Amino acid sequence: MAGLPAPSWLLLLWCGFAASLASEWIVAAFRALFTRNGDRARTDDTRRAGPRLMSTPRNSIPLAVILGTLVSAPVYGVIFEWWHRADLESGLLLGTVHGVLAGIVVLIAFLRRRRMDNRDTPVRPLAVFRVRRLVTRVLYGALLGFLYVVPPS
Repeated sequence: MAGLPAPSWLLLLWCGFAASLASEWIVAAFRALFTRNGDRARTDDTRRAGPRLMSTPRNSIPLAVILGTLVSAPVYGVIFEWWHRADLESGLLLGTVHGVLAGIVVLIAFLRRRRMDNRDTPVRPLAVFRVRRLVTRVLYGALLGFLYVVPPS
């Protein structure tokens, strides 16, 4: 019986770091381009507190890059090795599945909390945040699949 596929860990961590950082900055650039005037004013008011253009809350940006490097990259790497391929299409597929599953979990938790607290909590900010996270996960998967190399078997 064959064991779990063993990815090249140093390459995988480097690719995970590069994909995490690049996907966060790509989403930040698109958010900056398509920000409405009210959001732009709020961003200018809070510039001293840290960048608000990232897809995660501003205090968890380093955490998102660390988790993308140390947690998501090994999981993606094992799946790439199991599939015997790491390319743009497989990364897009894996990133989409990851983003959708994470969005469903967060939406269920939000709806349970909203039901217990009060019904006046708006859903729109959560939806916008989840769409940004989905795009970030898809970009992350595509970049990681593009950068990571599965050796021929």
